[in-house]
Parts: sequence; structure tokens; C-alpha cells
Amino acid sequence: MVNTIISWLFLAAIAQAVFLSISLIHPRQPEMRTANRLLSALLLIFSAIIGHAWLGLNHLYQAYPHSALAIVTLGLAVGPLLYLYLHAILSDAPLGRGALLHFLPFAVTTLAMLPFYLRTANEKLAWMRGFDGWPWYLALFAVVKMAILFCYLRAGHQLVQRVPAESALVADLRRLMRVWLFSAGLSVLAVAMAAADADLPLSVEAVDGGALMLFVFATAYTAMRLPLGYRPQTLPPAPPPKPRYADKPLAATERDAFLTRLTSCMEQDQPFRNGELKLEDLATQVALTPHELSRLINQHCGVNFADFLNRYRVDALKTALHDPRQASTSILDLSLMAGFNSKSAMNRAFKKHTGMTPGEFREQAQAPA
Repeated sequence: MVNTIISWLFLAAIAQAVFLSISLIHPRQPEMRTANRLLSALLLIFSAIIGHAWLGLNHLYQAYPHSALAIVTLGLAVGPLLYLYLHAILSDAPLGRGALLHFLPFAVTTLAMLPFYLRTANEKLAWMRGFDGWPWYLALFAVVKMAILFCYLRAGHQLVQRVPAESALVADLRRLMRVWLFSAGLSVLAVAMAAADADLPLSVEAVDGGALMLFVFATAYTAMRLPLGYRPQTLPPAPPPKPRYADKPLAATERDAFLTRLTSCMEQDQPFRNGELKLEDLATQVALTPHELSRLINQHCGVNFADFLNRYRVDALKTALHDPRQASTSILDLSLMAGFNSKSAMNRAFKKHTGMTPGEFREQAQAPA
């Protein structure tokens, strides 16, 4: 019963996608031509993927052998189409030929799949009958597709965030972005279900097709709310990258005072013994901003923050290894007390600063004069 309902919903989503795709090809507003055609192509791709899921839901793959892996590369076109659609609908700047580079992974993988696509129906049928779970390369390809999609979703989110919230359609687009993200999450779930080959109440096709069906209906709703007089606006420029050190440089007297305070803090309070100590935590203790502290350590101690902490940790470990009262304590325990989080990190730092391993250092320290 559930599969029957889902099957009819899939057919409704396919019809909606195709109808909306056709209506978008010839927009009333010339300014919207590029955006609408990108959205039209996107909806056609989703109708194809939902149709493929519908075949699987109804166990019809073998009745249509050419459906084998027919939509496997289409996912690589989804992310670029989403991003370019958002760019076209939000900005009046032309996309240019460089936009075609976004589809290079899709074109390359489709060409690579051509030998399989050109096989006869009987050959594909034999391949389907011999199919016993995803081979490793298809599983890896599915993960790569999902990673690329999420990168484009993130880029699209940043694009929408650049537009003032009061701009036309921006509120709807932000809601649509959340729906797209949820749909992508469901697609990830479908990939995990297929890889695990789990026996669940809902099939992989139902989850994956449902994700795309949600996308189609949400997109159709947003498209219908687009004002008839809407025109793409000039997209605000991306904010310049924040300087690495945005704080005002410390004066010489302040610098010396803070260096003294930092040294006193490290020697008396010994915060380096906390293996989870972060730059922000130490900056708070010495009344500096993280940028100021990082610059102080880099410029006047000659090392980065991690090496700065390791200097004190190595010195603390050397002192402990020299201490005859701690001769029976293991080197690992002593290193943890000094602030190291792992044996490998401790060995690497210790050898870097002393030229020998902790074991060699302890033997040398315990040897008779």
C-alpha cells in the first residue's frame, strides 16, 4: 500500500517537473531566460532520476534493461545547475562561457560510461542479473557526487546570503535552500542504505526518489511565487577576505609587558599541561585577542602556537624523566601529565627538540656519571 502511494506521488512529481520545465523554456521576461532554462534543465534531470527510482520501486529494471546505470552521472550536473540558477536569478551579470567548466566532471564521467551505455539490451540484462551489491568504484563515485553537491549547496548559500534580506524572493530562496539541503541529506541516507544493503521498510528508491520529489514540489512552489515583474539585480560584491591579523599592532612597551606576562603564565600556571589548550583559551588568560597572541608568538618566539606549547611540554617531560622519584612511572604517563595528547605526538616533538627519543633521554639521565 505504501509503495503504491509513493509510486503515484513519483508520477505526480515527474508530471510536475516536466510541465514546469516546458513552461520555463520560453519565459515572459527576457531577463529571466538564462535562469529559467537552467531551472528547466535541472527539473528534467530530476524527472529522469525520479523516473528511474519509479522503475526500481515497481521492480521494472529488468523489463527496461537500458535503465541500468542510466542516471548514474546525472548527479554531477545537479550542483552546477543549482548554483548557476541562483547566480542567474540573483544577478544581472552574464554567466559567460566559463560557466561550462562547472559541467566538466559530468561530461568526463558520461564519456567514460559510453562503452557501457552502448551495450545491447541483452548485455545490460546479463549485467543486472549478475549484480551482487555495489562495486567499490560505484560506492566511491556516489560519495564523490554527494561531496560535490554539498560544496555547490554551500556556495549557493553564500551567494544568497550576499543579497539583502528585504530583496524580492530572497526569503523564499533561503527557505528553498533549506529544503534542498534536507533533500540532499535524504539522498545521502539513500546512498548509505544502498551501500549497507539493509532490509528496511522503505526501499532505497523510495527514499532517494522522495528526496527529489520534495525538491521538485518545493521548487515549483517557489517558482510560482516569483513576481511577474521581477528582474535580476546587481549582486553585491563578495566581502573582502579578513586580514590574517586584524588587530592593531602592539606598541613596544605593551609587547614587552605581554611577553613577560605570557612567560610568567606558562612557567607558574603551566597551562600547557592541559592537552586540550586552545589559542583562544591562552589568549584569555593573558588578556590578549587570539590574533594578538598568535602574532606575539610567531614574531617574538619564532614558532607557531603548537611548537610554542610543545617547547614547554618537552621541558616538563625532560624534568620528569630526570626525577629519580618518577623512575617507575611510564614515559606515556609522564607525557600525558606534561600535556601531550598521544604517544606519537610526544615522540615527534621530543625528538625535534632534543634529537633523541624519550627512552634514550631517560637512559642517559639515569646512567651513572
